[in-house]
Amino acid sequence: MGRTPAAAHSGGMSTSELLVTPAQRDRAVEILQEMYADGRLTHFEFDTRLELALKARTRAELNGSFDGLLARPVPTYAPAAFTRPAPLQRYDGKGRGLGTISHWLGYPTFFVGPALIAATAGKENPAVRKHAVEAVNFQLSALGLFMLLGVVTAVTDGFTGFLFPMLGLVWFVLTGVAGLATMLGTNFRYPFTLRLIK
Repeated sequence: MGRTPAAAHSGGMSTSELLVTPAQRDRAVEILQEMYADGRLTHFEFDTRLELALKARTRAELNGSFDGLLARPVPTYAPAAFTRPAPLQRYDGKGRGLGTISHWLGYPTFFVGPALIAATAGKENPAVRKHAVEAVNFQLSALGLFMLLGVVTAVTDGFTGFLFPMLGLVWFVLTGVAGLATMLGTNFRYPFTLRLIK
């Protein structure tokens, strides 16, 4: 007859070599997805850790996919009873839709519209906040470039004025591409952007 969890705990037996259950593996994947949506993992880190979690057979291997992070999907020692944690919030089409809107609001409002979304809906949905903050940073960077180009153009007596249409075209295209990519579920990141807001 096997030892009870209480006996195992009192004896200090580590459960790190016990096989993980499908529920524990699913929980680990959910935690990684939340961290990625919240911007705490890069795309490469997410793919690498997700692969480790999906291949894990023991608790030690599953927890190894979280090395360097605070969260752990399963306990190190056997508890008296295991209760399945409440499922994490899933980011459905609402998050994707508001993310798209936050990018495209850059057309009429520059950084103001995305900032409002980050401050409102972004508080409830990390995925929305991630897209909105990315849009804010890009619009601020673009506005800074327009202002800098204006100063340079004034100093050079209009010599660099021809760059305004080119910069405007890049701004217009990138804003549109970001919204479209978000609508399709892609984690788009603007190039040439100072990410001052996290």
